[in-house]
Amino acid sequence: MMTNIEKMSSISRIEALYKINNSGERFLMHVHNNYEIYVSLSNNNKFFIGHRIYDVNRYDVFLFNNTDVHKINTFDPDNYERYVVMFSPQLFPKSDPELHELLGCFDTSQQNRSHKLSLLPESRQEFLSILQKMIDCEHGVSHQFLKQRLYLIQLLLLLKDIRRMFKAKMGFGISNYIESCRLSNAIPLLREGLPVSTVALKTGFGNDTYFISTFKKNLGFSPKKYLKQG
Repeated sequence: MMTNIEKMSSISRIEALYKINNSGERFLMHVHNNYEIYVSLSNNNKFFIGHRIYDVNRYDVFLFNNTDVHKINTFDPDNYERYVVMFSPQLFPKSDPELHELLGCFDTSQQNRSHKLSLLPESRQEFLSILQKMIDCEHGVSHQFLKQRLYLIQLLLLLKDIRRMFKAKMGFGISNYIESCRLSNAIPLLREGLPVSTVALKTGFGNDTYFISTFKKNLGFSPKKYLKQG
């Protein structure tokens, strides 16, 4: 609920972190003033983002802008390993269209945008190497900040390439792929007689309204009518 949402403190420039446990964090619904790139290095966690629920496994990447309300549920806090990069969107001003375009993957106005993508095997080493270089940069030193900003640009360019490579391989985008997988998992559960609200939660849709509208959009029927079709 909105009453549990915490507004996280602002980060002036760029912050890159590696974390291996919960470090005393409270996993409440929250939103950041800045943009966040989250890279999971552990398995079997779940992200709650708005009305959506995502499985979180090793090499999954999540992108949050400054309006995305989210929290993570981790089932093994002592082995909760991840990279986190926080940065101000002001580093990519609209006055520089080429730079600003790199924030496109954070744009929630895009229909069916997924917050999640998975690093392809051929991209993992390069992606993690850039993250480590960002962490190695000392904070508060001007030339080190410039290095960090260059590494961040490299990271965003690589994310753009990963999305393009995924679409070239699969023939459709990451958002459509995740949606298709969820619907495929939902149909057997509906046939078992589970309530629509339960199926929605089990398959990551978050609520039955969103599930029903997505189901109808993709399959042409509501879940109940689809089952009647046989």
